[in-house]
Amino acid sequence: MESQRKTIPLNWKKGAVIFLFSFLTAAAAVYFLRQAFIPKEELDCYARVATLQKAVDQWNRAYPDKPITDDIDEDQLVKAGFLQPLNYDHSLHYYFVGQTAHGPRVKCNKHEDNPLVLRLTGDFLLAVLIFLIFCSVRGYVLFAPDES
Repeated sequence: MESQRKTIPLNWKKGAVIFLFSFLTAAAAVYFLRQAFIPKEELDCYARVATLQKAVDQWNRAYPDKPITDDIDEDQLVKAGFLQPLNYDHSLHYYFVGQTAHGPRVKCNKHEDNPLVLRLTGDFLLAVLIFLIFCSVRGYVLFAPDES
């Protein structure tokens, strides 16, 4: 004897709400796992890369005749007013500008952070997985057969 589970047709409104909840859950989980498992020094390095990228972009717009394309002279950026003095161990971290598919970007000698697009793609895929598991556990069916 087979037990028939009750299936619930999933409409677009309910599906969108469940997916939004799944995405927020995935993004929060990824954020808290990053905070828990990535050392503070590395998280600080990510923040410095973003700060230096902004300063380098401002410098390159202000001085198009002498853009920063390799080594970053932080003192020069501070003197120009594009950067506040950064306090970190210069022997551990070395920042430079390297060419990427999206143009010149600031990089650190220790590691490269995934671009935001890759992070959002990962969050989105994790949200789809959570969405599918939640819907299957709760008995929601996206393409329910017509009951006529």
